[in-house]
Amino acid sequence: MANSTSARIARDRGVSGFVAFLASLPALAAVVGLIYVGYKVIADQGEDLSADGGYLLIALLGLFAFLFFIVARWTYDAVQAGLTPQRVQAMWLRRFQSESGDAFRTSRVVDRLSRHGVSALTLQDRDVQLSFEQRRNRLAPMFWLLFLPIAGAIVYFVYQGWLGAQADIMDMPRAETLQQGIGQVFGAFFALIAIAAILIVGVFLGVMGAFVIVMLLAAISGPIGAMASRNRDDFKSLPRLLERLRRGKGRRGASIVRISDANWREAVTSSLGAVDVAIIDLTNVSENVAWEIGEAVKGVSPSGLVFICCEGSQLSNEARAAVRGALGREPSNVVYYPAKRSGDTKRFARALRAQIYDAADLRGAMKS
Repeated sequence: MANSTSARIARDRGVSGFVAFLASLPALAAVVGLIYVGYKVIADQGEDLSADGGYLLIALLGLFAFLFFIVARWTYDAVQAGLTPQRVQAMWLRRFQSESGDAFRTSRVVDRLSRHGVSALTLQDRDVQLSFEQRRNRLAPMFWLLFLPIAGAIVYFVYQGWLGAQADIMDMPRAETLQQGIGQVFGAFFALIAIAAILIVGVFLGVMGAFVIVMLLAAISGPIGAMASRNRDDFKSLPRLLERLRRGKGRRGASIVRISDANWREAVTSSLGAVDVAIIDLTNVSENVAWEIGEAVKGVSPSGLVFICCEGSQLSNEARAAVRGALGREPSNVVYYPAKRSGDTKRFARALRAQIYDAADLRGAMKS
């Protein structure tokens, strides 16, 4: 349907994708320029690449191009996720699920739903981190904030060196002999080459430095945040977050809220009243999960439920009984995720999004 949730989000992604492409153009232009320079080096030197350090130069150009490609993709993903309106608010009920060892990380798929117009909320009682991809996207602006001043300073100092070299060349005493004149020309030429080399090396080191700093911050922010919030309880701040979700102003990426056991049931009930869809894992259904299923039916109606389960695991009798008790029927359209991290993540992500969009459409039809 033209006005379905999936169609609206597809139009949103078209606009945000175009803007994200424009934002990533500087890095892409650098990639194309470096590839062209590499091509010219190979074409000009031919079989003499090893004679003048050509292989080393090609390797540096290739590394530099790869680095800028990563930055381009990184910028594209971050801008698109930030500009895509969050049309659907989903709650992932996974408090009693674990992703330790080689188990598939469903959290990484849920965390990336913001790229596709779905803002996710989950309540936790254990150390939980945003996926590395999401932390990286949130730090993407920091890369440009670090890189642009570094690159600007390098260009400024190199430009000043260039002007100084020109001034020195112009102020050279007049050569008295042809041999002195030739020496001065060659000296000036090599000085300009040295300045150009310093520019290339400086920009490369600037990009590498900014890239490493931001990636390290992305890598350590999750563990540090988990340790700092070990005893934190977000129950008091939950109403403000739910109000932002109701207004479609949720974070880009999964909002992970730490809730203590004492406030868990009240937090689940209030959160379900603020979202459109509830995602429930039926792999291991306990008494607490069965209670969550019942509350989800009240909060988002049967139409707003999306069930997921681990591949290779048949729905247990407890899962069937819990769903039957809440809905009066067996669970249908269950989305299965891989058992291992090496499984087909993209297939699961596509199927999960399709079920979320369908559930949002059904709920919209019921509301109208």
